[in-house]
Amino acid sequence: MAAPSKYKQEMCDQVLELMAQGMAKKAVAKEIGIAYQTFLNYIDQHTEFAAAVEEGDNLAEVYWQKQYEDGALGKNKDVQPAMMIMYMKNRFKWTDRSEQTIASERLKPMEDIIAEQDAEDDKDD
Repeated sequence: MAAPSKYKQEMCDQVLELMAQGMAKKAVAKEIGIAYQTFLNYIDQHTEFAAAVEEGDNLAEVYWQKQYEDGALGKNKDVQPAMMIMYMKNRFKWTDRSEQTIASERLKPMEDIIAEQDAEDDKDD
């Protein structure tokens, strides 16, 4: 027989509180006294827990973004910009911008494409 679940509704509030302090999911699981796999199972089994974790991810990103901004503005001398950028890219999937240009002289205007299709359709009739 399976052991009774340790899940409690209050865990949702704990998740939000801890993640708002920048904690990652594995650290939150440890802090609330459950295994990380159990934490993941709770996400799958309890919609309110899943919602709390999703909102917690947003709160954690905001927390770390504020830390980075404080460092960039010189308010926090302990922030190392290169490390912070790497952290944000890895944890929150931040990416560098990439610009894409399209050489418009190579593309036919839409009107020409439509006219060619109409001409083909007229041939088939």
